[in-house]
Amino acid sequence: MKPLFAILLRGLLCGAVVGVVSGWSSPLVESATAADSGPWQVVTLVGDGRPGDRDGIDARLNWPTDLVVTDDWTVYVADFGNHRIRKIDPDGRVSTLAGSGPGYADGRGDKAAFFNPNGLALGPDGNLYVADAGNARIRKVTPDGWVTTVAGDGLRGVVDGPGNKARFAYPTGLTFAPDGTLFVVDRWAHMVRAIAPDGQVRIVAGGGQAGFVDGPNIHARFNNPLSITWDDHWGLVVTDPGNRAIRTISPDSVVHTLVGGSRVPMQRSPFRWNTGVVSDGHGRLYVTDAGRLQVWQVDRQGHSSRVAGSGREGATNGPGDSARFAFITGIIRDPAGNLLLADSGAHQIRRLIQGASQLVFGPVEGQTASLRHGKVMPWQPHGQYRTGGLAHHFFGNAAQQHVGQGAAPVGAHDNQIRMVVAGGADDLLYRLALNHFALQGKRLSR
Repeated sequence: MKPLFAILLRGLLCGAVVGVVSGWSSPLVESATAADSGPWQVVTLVGDGRPGDRDGIDARLNWPTDLVVTDDWTVYVADFGNHRIRKIDPDGRVSTLAGSGPGYADGRGDKAAFFNPNGLALGPDGNLYVADAGNARIRKVTPDGWVTTVAGDGLRGVVDGPGNKARFAYPTGLTFAPDGTLFVVDRWAHMVRAIAPDGQVRIVAGGGQAGFVDGPNIHARFNNPLSITWDDHWGLVVTDPGNRAIRTISPDSVVHTLVGGSRVPMQRSPFRWNTGVVSDGHGRLYVTDAGRLQVWQVDRQGHSSRVAGSGREGATNGPGDSARFAFITGIIRDPAGNLLLADSGAHQIRRLIQGASQLVFGPVEGQTASLRHGKVMPWQPHGQYRTGGLAHHFFGNAAQQHVGQGAAPVGAHDNQIRMVVAGGADDLLYRLALNHFALQGKRLSR
């Protein structure tokens, strides 16, 4: 007999990252680098495609625009249309971390108020930073939901200086550099700004007018820049959708165009309205394009290739080249190297996985087993293990179907797993979403 589980037959899968069974717990993740081979797949993480404001396993969002993920697999979402910061726990349950509706107020999470929070960044201090676009402020949210204002007096403009006296036009994107500086994309000012660790705000690049010019600091020109990320190879990387370009900013504040540009004909440009960007940590970038409804990869030579998206509007999961998006904005990498997307138009958080990663179970002699937080556990006759409805969370309402009566051996066939729900006679068939297999029932049995 085979061992209880075989993790993806590493040699056959060309080193693909092993997906955590629940999709969230991290004990089985051996690398933070996504697979370099195999097709991309798209699955839905949160949302049923309809706008709403609902917590829980069957949560609804309203035009989410950005997201971040922590090392413990907690995801935070800027819920732009609901004026809230949402939290997705490792068990898949959604809650509201902070925000009570449109407005401006610091304080405890349910008393605080945002107005169209747009961008997020995790700080080196463990707090969450928010580009509160509608309030023209940068806010800070502690892990327990307390909200304070970092910079911006609430009046729109371009004023440098101490945080409480600085002004922003419409901040949309945030990222931290290794030295603790917080960089801010100020979209309506066509600038990138910086907030030093001591709270002082300054202009990094951009002259306050829309345009397309490379060069040093205020002599450079952007056209409605939206998001920003830090990459160890490139430095600061900015999406400049008004110019259909990806721009980089060197440590001495010189702007260069990496890909695209308004002088490149539309039919030859990979971008139409490139909205989000994230680095894979190795010089490669992943870019969301809300205009083309696609996700692109840019390599270290500046060459671009399509990762996912058929170019047709929708919210269809499946193979990357046939998947559909509605209006994708924010993008981030999770601890396993997969990509998480804010699909604003679909009111969903989507997930992209590369390679045929799965966790395969097989029958074992004289043993049965159960699953808990991504780990295979010895069978305990009176134990009960739950994963918070993650099966529904990752596979949707069509995740399961009844295929017969009575117990049956656990086995994997054509990306399917058979298992038995304790206390019932139904043999349930769950279809794997690649490396996102989660147990909605209580026990896994041979």
